[in-house]
Formats: sequence, C-alpha cells, structure tokens
Amino acid sequence: MKTKKIGMIAIILLFIMNLAYLPAIRAESFLGKFERGVEQEIGYYNYQSLIRQKSPARLKPAQAKRIQRIFEQLVAQSSRSDEVEYTLTIVEDPAINAFAVPGGYIFVNTGLIDFAQSDGEIAGVIGHEIAHIDRKHTMKSLYRTVGMSALWNLAMYKNDSSYKEVLNRVAGVSMTLIQLGYSREAEFEADAYGVRMMTAAGYSKNELLNFWKRVDAQSGNELPSIFQMFSTHPPVKERIAAIQEI
Repeated sequence: MKTKKIGMIAIILLFIMNLAYLPAIRAESFLGKFERGVEQEIGYYNYQSLIRQKSPARLKPAQAKRIQRIFEQLVAQSSRSDEVEYTLTIVEDPAINAFAVPGGYIFVNTGLIDFAQSDGEIAGVIGHEIAHIDRKHTMKSLYRTVGMSALWNLAMYKNDSSYKEVLNRVAGVSMTLIQLGYSREAEFEADAYGVRMMTAAGYSKNELLNFWKRVDAQSGNELPSIFQMFSTHPPVKERIAAIQEI
C-alpha cells in the first residue's frame, strides 16, 4: 500500500511538472476532462443511491411530457449543456422541493409540481437547480472540503479494490454538503443564473416571484414541514428582493 501511494504521488508530481511544458489549452482540456469525469462518477453514484430510496412519481402522460418539455427548454440554456447530460427525475414526495446532484441529475418532488401555479413557476425552480450544476457549486464545495487529493484517488484507484470505498466516502460527503445547503453567495448566484435561463427559454421572472411570494405568505414566521427545503436557503424576502433586481 505504501508503494502504491508513493507511486501515485510520483505520477501526480510528474503531471504537475509536465503542465509547464504543455500548451495552456491542452492543460485546461486535460483538467476539464478529469473534473468532469470525477463529477460524473460522484453524481451517478449518488443518483443510484437516491433512486433506491425514493419512489418514482406516477404522473399522467400529458403532465410528464409537460414537465419534461420545461426541463429541456431550460437545459438548452445551460452553458454546460454540451458537456453534461442533464436528466430529470420526478419523485413522490409532498415536500415542496427540488434539488440537483453533480453530473446533471435533477430531482423534483410532486409536492413542488402541485404547489406551482404555472409552467413559469416550475421553470424558475428547476432553472435554479440547473444553475447549481452549471456553476459547479457542489463540486467547488467538495474541493474545499475534501481537497483535490481525495478526488485524485478516484482517478488513480479506478481499477483498484479500494475504488468503491473511496467513491462511497467522497460521494457521501457531496450528499451531506447538498443537504446542509449552499452558501448564500451560491444560492443568489443560482437564482441569478436560473432567472436568465428561464427568461431565455421564454418565461417571465415574475412567475418565479409569484412562487416565492406565495411561499413567503404561507410560511410566516415558522416554516411548515412542506417548506423545510428553504430552511437552509437565504430568507425568502431577501431572495425576492434580489430576483426583482435581476
């Protein structure tokens, strides 16, 4: 095991030294592919874990087609649509919630669909989640938390018996980070990019404002259980004000 670690360190050092002699575009291309590969591995692992825990929604064909159409319109506006294969999964859950997992996996609860009063409201919330992936918020948070060495392990040990253990550990950290919530800066950035996506797709940001104003009116001073997704987000009134300024 010690020999293997020494070998890994040597390879990493050799790679870093070689970057100085590579054209910038080739170095960026290599790093970009490496990061996307790690993101996909972590995302797919978490996706598989989640679909084992959650029940897929049984929507009427027309409704499922409608939500998928909204989703595809938004994905087309993502700056990463050519490198990330976005997928939408709708699950049976009364909580008004949607969330994103690295690698392009978007989950939407039936509670959100039932609460929304227009396609634009759904587009606003889904656009926000796509923006988290577009801006790599979970991956950036993961880099800060576990460091690049843990992510290098995923690449170095892919054909090794310890690979699944490393993947499980890193993917578990990424899910914990998602559940704890993003920073205020990341949430406001996702709002801004989400609004740009929805307007580019033909929806009005006023529809998203209507959604948040209803959340604000119904949540009051204490968040009911169906609104618990917002407990880790910036205050609703601050989000409304920020969206109005976009």
